[in-house]
Amino acid sequence: MQLQVEDELILSSIKISPSPSELEYINNLIPFIQNWDYLVSNIIDRGIGPLLYKKISLLSNNSQIPETVKSKLKQVYYKTFSRSSILYEHFRKIAETLTAQNIPLIALKGIYLSEWLYQDIGLRQFSDIDILVKEENASTCISILEKMGYKSFEFESNLSKFVESKFDNDIVHYLPMILNGVSIEIHIKLHKKIEKFDLNVQKLWYNAIPTTINGIQLYALNTNDLIIHICLHLDKHFRSGHIQFTCFNDVTNLLEKYSDSIDWKSFSKDCQFYKCESIVYMYIVLINKYMNVKVPTKIIQKYNSLLTEEYEQLFCNYLRGNGGSIISISKHFSYLNNINNISDKVIYILGVLFPSKVFMIEKYEIKRPSSVFFYYPYRYYIAILGILNYLKKKVVARK
Repeated sequence: MQLQVEDELILSSIKISPSPSELEYINNLIPFIQNWDYLVSNIIDRGIGPLLYKKISLLSNNSQIPETVKSKLKQVYYKTFSRSSILYEHFRKIAETLTAQNIPLIALKGIYLSEWLYQDIGLRQFSDIDILVKEENASTCISILEKMGYKSFEFESNLSKFVESKFDNDIVHYLPMILNGVSIEIHIKLHKKIEKFDLNVQKLWYNAIPTTINGIQLYALNTNDLIIHICLHLDKHFRSGHIQFTCFNDVTNLLEKYSDSIDWKSFSKDCQFYKCESIVYMYIVLINKYMNVKVPTKIIQKYNSLLTEEYEQLFCNYLRGNGGSIISISKHFSYLNNINNISDKVIYILGVLFPSKVFMIEKYEIKRPSSVFFYYPYRYYIAILGILNYLKKKVVARK
């Protein structure tokens, strides 16, 4: 896919510790930037703004960056730092309290990566705290957080009450608990049973490694599990159209940090064990191609075909701030297969076709609630394309 020079600079800014040649590449792109408004808007929206800000002083061409752009990048860095400081103070108190009660916890995503991987809490944007605890400790954790002042917050954006009632026994995380604008999610696993892959939570705990965050000793996923988890989390949002570009940043920098020490045989075995080899390696191939991350040539050659033109185009659309999704309704078919009663199947389908207004507003990021009804025809159009795409894949799979 052909990228604009602005897009190339955005992607080239992702690495935490670029090599001298990579810095020079960024430096050489600067004189060719024509649309600084587009660049600064997109680089901030993709969560890469703070990473470019930290590189400005290293660039000999930085005088060609408009002062307004530098100012905006500086603001987003300090805004990220300020928000992260608040989140880390909440996390410190929570982790301290839970560990004092001998409750082990694994720090997930932003709260772990911001300090451990990025080593500067102003560089990695995250909005809430995610922790993984053992299922038998979950109710105790909730009670402890309630005593600390956190209150459960229930979203009203489920696809339908019927869908919720049918599948609410499959808990991945409990309702977010909020105190003074800070939200924490208590996970007991990392995905629903309906998924084709199986990120076995017992194995995750067995593989977990001790670490220290904000002075508190706890656990983190080991390197293989961490990369796999972030790729699967990325895929969930990538397919739905609600992209979290920070996951691309995370995987890029994890691969960059461990490129020389990853045991790719072991990594592939773990992917196969979790039944997610094709998903994970598709993103590794994509990141190798667009973020210039070192991955063994034999790995790229083996999995290169996983990166389709459809995925590449969607990635470029996301990079440029355009919406979209990998149109697939396979998950709805999976749900339907798990419903035995015909009338329940009909109710489920109606829930999918006519979801609540609140769901539609959140799903399609509708700015004017009064216009929500115009999005239903769009939803049906997407559904038709999804069915055609699903049938096409079925036909290809049989050949």
